[in-house]
Amino acid sequence: MMDTMRKLRELFDKTTQKKFIGLFGMMIVAALLETLGIGLIVPFVGIVTNPSSINDNAILSTIYNTLGFESTSAFLITATIVLLGVFVLKNAYLVLFNHLQFKVIFNEQVTTSKRLLNAYLKLPYTYHLEKNSSELVRNTNTEVQRVFRQVIVPSMLILTETVVVISVLCLLLVMAPIPTLISGVVLGGSVALFFRIFRKKLSSAAKSLQTAQGQMIKWVNQGLGAGKEVKVSGKEQFFVDAYTEQSTEFAEATRFHELMKKIPRFFIETIVVGAILLMVLIIMLQTSDLATLLSTISLFAMAAFRLMPSINRMTSAMTTVRQGKPALDVIHHDLIIEKVENKADEGEREERSMKDKAFETSIDANNVSFRYPNTTEDAIQNVSLSIPIGKSVAFVGPSGSGKTTMADIMLGVLYPHTGTITIDGDNIQDIRSLWQKNIGYIPQAIFLSDDSIRRNVAFGRYKEDIDDVEVWRALRQANLADFIQSLPNGIDTFVGERGVRLSGGQRQRIGIARALYHDPEILFLDEATSALDNDTEKEIMKAIDGLKGEKTLIIIAHRLTTIEKCDFVYKMEQGSASYQQTEKIVT
Repeated sequence: MMDTMRKLRELFDKTTQKKFIGLFGMMIVAALLETLGIGLIVPFVGIVTNPSSINDNAILSTIYNTLGFESTSAFLITATIVLLGVFVLKNAYLVLFNHLQFKVIFNEQVTTSKRLLNAYLKLPYTYHLEKNSSELVRNTNTEVQRVFRQVIVPSMLILTETVVVISVLCLLLVMAPIPTLISGVVLGGSVALFFRIFRKKLSSAAKSLQTAQGQMIKWVNQGLGAGKEVKVSGKEQFFVDAYTEQSTEFAEATRFHELMKKIPRFFIETIVVGAILLMVLIIMLQTSDLATLLSTISLFAMAAFRLMPSINRMTSAMTTVRQGKPALDVIHHDLIIEKVENKADEGEREERSMKDKAFETSIDANNVSFRYPNTTEDAIQNVSLSIPIGKSVAFVGPSGSGKTTMADIMLGVLYPHTGTITIDGDNIQDIRSLWQKNIGYIPQAIFLSDDSIRRNVAFGRYKEDIDDVEVWRALRQANLADFIQSLPNGIDTFVGERGVRLSGGQRQRIGIARALYHDPEILFLDEATSALDNDTEKEIMKAIDGLKGEKTLIIIAHRLTTIEKCDFVYKMEQGSASYQQTEKIVT
């Protein structure tokens, strides 16, 4: 539990820690109100069973005389109202406390998810090359929720109930020390023994649950993501079986945890009842006064009525914390140990102040080399080249020759290990925000969200910030405007998940329109037409060729027909680039 508390403390900043400390202070007040309510039971029962005890009790006698009560009946009615008022006040306070508690906790859940997603999105591209996206999805969505629902909420519950239990036990110790001590030792020892027996099994099941959940996401993503290939190859059952295997493991781990939440209740209930009976027996042996006996038994009955649910909730919460601990370990590892937020900041790099301006001379690679993590050979080796602004250049070569890697370095998503990429003499890593704002990127596989054509062209922009004039301009430049105008809903037409309602050529044109929406100076085409048929490719390249002279075009290509009109060609071989005349390459 101490390790859990330490990791939670490290996970949150000072402001959030102060909020939790404030909640803890409110817990203490709640516990005092709980104890006050229980403590008032003894004198109240004493008054009911023996009204003459008012005169025998110094405190009650003082209250009776000071407030000028004329009869014990009036005093008893007032005492009843006061007792009821205390319980109403206590429960109203608990409602307020729970409202504030959950407000703080779940606001922080949103903040933590945002922190994690923001860090993941801003991490260097190489980080994502080494990570399974289903794990990052699980961490951002599921694991953060588990940290708050299965660690923080139950931990707060444990602290709250612990304060209540301690307060009630202190009251019982004052009233009946020996029976309370004996019962406390029996009860505490029983709970400790229970968790000692099941601790390792709970931790093991929690890790199994976490692993299975990540695998479930992976198999669903793969099965649905490759829908057409799955259907054509008849592999539906393979993905169903793979998912079912992980789902069964997840269900088994969940079943065990749910069982462990229930068992302590029956176990503790038996122990508590036995402890209460033991205390009553000891009290009966210690006194023969009926009024004292009834008052004390009433006190312990009320204490048991309050303690049993508290202890049950505590044991159930401890089991839940065990279940959520692996999720806390993952989030703590990424945010605190691996410090993904700091790495994201490094990736953003501090940029010197520059006014937006048109690029004027050239893009230059100066002795650029790059090696992917966990590899022994350079993917790019001492490449030097120059691309004049306003010209079109192609990179050709076989698969694995380094074309896309070189493009990624020029895009600024990969950082060269040696050498620099400059634009008009400025290192692009020093002006990366300005540089990337002036780039339009068209990959081979266009990602289309299940949204309207308008939202897909103006990708990543808030609805109120979308300029329809610019959307139509980009669609015209991509030679897609006539087709969109023929649709009943125009640019409000939904494209379906991953653009399934559009043809391959139409999806690619929307990708071109997206790249052109913000009117970039430089356009990257990363094998953007390699998956299209010849006729569709010609139509796409016709749209691209219309941008020559207006944009700087950098084209990564397999097919030589796509580079016929390029001004320059660089041939990539084993990570090296050599200048080629376009005519010689094409012919």
